[in-house]
Amino acid sequence: MTLATVPDVRFNPVWGEASWVLQAGTFTGLSAADRQILSDWLDRADAGRIDTVMDLAVRPWNIAGAQVIVGVFEKGRQRASWLIVRHHAGWMLARCADGSVSDVSIALPDILALIDEALRA
Repeated sequence: MTLATVPDVRFNPVWGEASWVLQAGTFTGLSAADRQILSDWLDRADAGRIDTVMDLAVRPWNIAGAQVIVGVFEKGRQRASWLIVRHHAGWMLARCADGSVSDVSIALPDILALIDEALRA
């Protein structure tokens, strides 16, 4: 599996102004190395469970210092199951089902391993 390419998506929040979400695979906040780590992880990820990842950083999150926000979507779900967030030098994983947030890690692969663990459970 590779980074999905879909047309730009318009995000219409319940309140506030609508905004455009960048095309999947863009990931403007990721370094080339982190983009490669994410792509390699998608290639290894459970193809039956993970549908795509999408750069959601352009959405108005109101989180100061969040350079990267990536939605991880499971197949058959219209909403992200997890949000991967880089805040300054650390990475965190938010589980959308219950709002739980992981401890901060300095490495993206550690955060991706948490998703792998959740998929195996």
